Amino acid sequence: MKAVKIIFFVLLGLIIAAVALSFTLPTEMKSERSIVIKAPKAYLFEQVRLLANNQRWSPWAEKDSNMKTNLAGTDGTIGAVYSWEGNDDVGKGEQTITKIEDLKRVDVKLHFMEPFESEASSYIVLEDDPNGVKVTWGFNGGMSRPWNVMGLFMNMEKAIGDDYAHGLGKLKALAEKEAASMPAYDIKETTVEAKTYLGIRNEVTFDKIGAMFNENLPKIFADAGKAGVLQAGAPVGLFYKWNPKAMKTDMAAAIPVADAKAKVGSWQKMEVKGGKALVIDYYGAYDKTEEAHNAMDKFIADKKYKQIAPVVEEYITDPMSEPDTAKWLTRIIYFVE
Repeated sequence: MKAVKIIFFVLLGLIIAAVALSFTLPTEMKSERSIVIKAPKAYLFEQVRLLANNQRWSPWAEKDSNMKTNLAGTDGTIGAVYSWEGNDDVGKGEQTITKIEDLKRVDVKLHFMEPFESEASSYIVLEDDPNGVKVTWGFNGGMSRPWNVMGLFMNMEKAIGDDYAHGLGKLKALAEKEAASMPAYDIKETTVEAKTYLGIRNEVTFDKIGAMFNENLPKIFADAGKAGVLQAGAPVGLFYKWNPKAMKTDMAAAIPVADAKAKVGSWQKMEVKGGKALVIDYYGAYDKTEEAHNAMDKFIADKKYKQIAPVVEEYITDPMSEPDTAKWLTRIIYFVE
């Protein structure tokens, strides 16, 4: 009986000591790893944005080939949920996309259910690098008291960091292998929704295209603002015909609007039906897009698609706030059938 009491008080003392020690140790936990990958940023962003694509390079997917997974919501959008349940190495939990910055960052909320209940957040950031794209994977979490004492016996930052480094290594190998066989421009096949635009459409010579935008877009923005019409995206160029011999184009300078019935002064309303489309994310000056359009023409010919007018150029980057033309993003959209 005396021995039992001794054991009891020893255990009680250890518990009290652990609780006391827990108040001297951190409860926050962070880990971050980076790698430089030589592959198109748009391609890499699709690998990190789409939860289904994550499994191609996840460090945990290889730990349990029989892991059960489920995807709820629209993949690659805020609110999409990926859940998993597997062996002791992967446990059970789910992750939810909470934030997306196009071509820059994806944030997710992590909810671990097994082997213990906890929550954390994770993020992946893409940054331009002289040798490619720098991909950074980070984790922010915590261990409540008194469980944070376990940090004395297990380096969680290293454990998570090692997994992240392994996953990034897999992503690099996958991306660089696939990038080697990619065309000069990453052409995505997708579906684009119908949109309503307000602007002006005219036939102009090639040397007047810049003036078409510079003279009209500020006026369209101002008039739409006065009329209380909400803009629904970046300003665009709609190119209905392109005649290299005559050096002319039938085009429109316009802005997308949320209300299909909106009317603003004498500005014309233009409807683009949407549908199956090919998309290139082009970075550079506006007058240097010819190679991207040539790549699109070749892709359409190789696939034997039929092109449907208009060609849409969405000017995502505001040149007034970004002086470096190399960072200007123009999304080029060709509708096909």
